[in-house]
Amino acid sequence: MDLYTLQSFARPQLPVAMLTLALDTALQACSIAILRGKDVAVENFNLLEKGHAEVLPPMVARGLEQAGIGAAQLDRIVVTIGPGGFTGIRVGLAFARALGIGTSARVVGINSLSALRASHIHQGPCACVINARRGEVFAALYSPEGEVIIPPFAATPEDALSRLHTAFGDTPLQLIGDGAPLLPTHPNNWTTDSPDAQICPVALAHLGQNVDPQKNPPDPIYLRAPDAKKSAAPLFAGLIKQ
Repeated sequence: MDLYTLQSFARPQLPVAMLTLALDTALQACSIAILRGKDVAVENFNLLEKGHAEVLPPMVARGLEQAGIGAAQLDRIVVTIGPGGFTGIRVGLAFARALGIGTSARVVGINSLSALRASHIHQGPCACVINARRGEVFAALYSPEGEVIIPPFAATPEDALSRLHTAFGDTPLQLIGDGAPLLPTHPNNWTTDSPDAQICPVALAHLGQNVDPQKNPPDPIYLRAPDAKKSAAPLFAGLIKQ
């Protein structure tokens, strides 16, 4: 056995870093991140209330080019599944599913409120509350460790406040999201932070890397009937490269 062979046996076998693409189109932004293992290769963010179908494909294509990889090399695709804007959720899910079919990547769904919680620094329990329009909010309540106490629900601001107060009483609670200012008067030790908060795609990617794909499928969470029309824009042309 020669020296090179001996050195090969002695050399530690390093794990191949997972290539993860995360994308969010559920709220008022279109954003992506590409990670090699835990390292951020690309992060792109664009505030956007409409037009996700036109912005997302070139954003992903540009991100893959910046990362120096083809879509076929991706190991995991992480996408927000709602609640949020109906059209944005549909765009993100359709794109992620199509990309997953065209590659060997596993597609993982993360609910938008969990992604919002993971995107912002907070101490103790928190409630993520986003403006659902039509006089409602989407909300969810989380423990300090990030466990779900109340899963995502749709309600009027008054009913949402009642549910949160029933669960937590006057215990200090942090409110995150653009729906928090819509809640009526709440206990003084409830704080409203980051009313313009958005989902960080890097935080979304980290969440998606650490969950079981079998238990987190890319299935939508709409919470109510749609109030938008389908987009006819193509989502997927020319992205898969060997």
